[in-house]
Amino acid sequence: MPCSIELPAGTGKTQIVAALATVATEQGERPLILTHTNAGVDVLRGRLRNFGVSGRDVRVETIASWSFELVRHYPLLSGMTVPEEPDWTNSKEYYAGASVAVAASAIRSVLQASYGLVIVDEYQDCVIEQHNLIVAVGQALPVCVFGDPLQNIFNFRDNVTVSWSDDVQANWPAVPLPVVPWRWRGHNEKLGQWLIDIRPSLAAGGTIDLLRAPLDWRSTTRSPRADIEACYALASATGSVVAIKRMSAECAAVAAQTKGAYGMMEELEGRFMAAFASSVDTGDPPQIAVATRNFAKDCISGIATKYLDRAVARKLARGLSVASLHRPGAERQLELLSQLLIDPLPSRVAETLLAIGQLEGGRLYRREAWRDMIRALTVAGASHGVTVLQALNRVRDRARRVGRPREVRVVSRPLLIKGLEYDHALVLDADRLSATELYVALTRGRKSLTVVCRNQYLRPTAPDLGGRNRP
Repeated sequence: MPCSIELPAGTGKTQIVAALATVATEQGERPLILTHTNAGVDVLRGRLRNFGVSGRDVRVETIASWSFELVRHYPLLSGMTVPEEPDWTNSKEYYAGASVAVAASAIRSVLQASYGLVIVDEYQDCVIEQHNLIVAVGQALPVCVFGDPLQNIFNFRDNVTVSWSDDVQANWPAVPLPVVPWRWRGHNEKLGQWLIDIRPSLAAGGTIDLLRAPLDWRSTTRSPRADIEACYALASATGSVVAIKRMSAECAAVAAQTKGAYGMMEELEGRFMAAFASSVDTGDPPQIAVATRNFAKDCISGIATKYLDRAVARKLARGLSVASLHRPGAERQLELLSQLLIDPLPSRVAETLLAIGQLEGGRLYRREAWRDMIRALTVAGASHGVTVLQALNRVRDRARRVGRPREVRVVSRPLLIKGLEYDHALVLDADRLSATELYVALTRGRKSLTVVCRNQYLRPTAPDLGGRNRP
């Protein structure tokens, strides 16, 4: 039966999705499960394996990848011709093309022959173009959608998401289920129940009293370094830790100040890395040398002042060798930077970065960016006609598909960790987060929660759960 199910974070939504798909397979039907991130795909596939369901019996994909494959295989019916490898900046075009294809009777017949039902997870994150596609799919197959409007943190002015009442429940009737905070069962049940209890207040723009909550509240007025002190306090905690900041630059600053004790989670689009890759692709020696120095200092703490100061950058920018500068311990690194002024090939850039990474006292904190950039430079250096940016896009696309290594201690934005869980969560500058960002941040840790902000009372603005009604 077509339906919609709304469940809070940590209350077993993923388990129910997997269980529903398992029941469908037992009845001889093959479900199609769609979600938004490859991390979500990995989690769902893992839950299905726990139920003893193989990948042949259930197809699990992101909406973006499923749309792309549909358009790629049916260019005439979709009205689009796409390359072999996707360009995810064109995702909305893929959704529109897939919607056109699904409207064709031939594709509907293919869907009905291939699947018995469609399950869509994290539906609150669907943009209108994705919603239109799922509605079209619903003309061929029964659709069941799962989500939580209080976790909708993708609703921007140019990225309008669905309204749960106007778009979701208008198409798929609501089915209420018991709300049990399973994530915290056996870990911190008081915290789990408190997170359930504050939902109405968050949704209404009410006040949250941190002093009376089962968490550790730390006031920023006690110390200007309250964020870093809180990070160090959890650095020795058993299990995984996530520290949460609102903006990417703030996450980088925290990771740098912890001297590598915490790594930084990069956005999948990899804009930080892409900017560097584009600089290397210019072929301009001074620009490449300066960009290499800048990328290194932005990934490694403890080297900028001692080894790669502004004098190094200024000389490189003028096309002058820095090999004669007196920087004890960095002689080889300065020589390699100087050689980029003559031979700025990607393989030379990778060699230079690897050498800089060996400088004494350096602490690598943007480990994901560093690792993927080295891979991209190596691929570009070994491949004829492949730019560094193209190689980087391939590396990042692989991260989308197979997931990325998890850091034991990481700094990240709410946008990047939604759907993930950790043993301990540390919310920094909590009073700067919107209600939906705050809820996502508060619900990440199953064992402990630490909140750092100026006041014991949090008063986030009531979230706009209306989706397309935004101005």
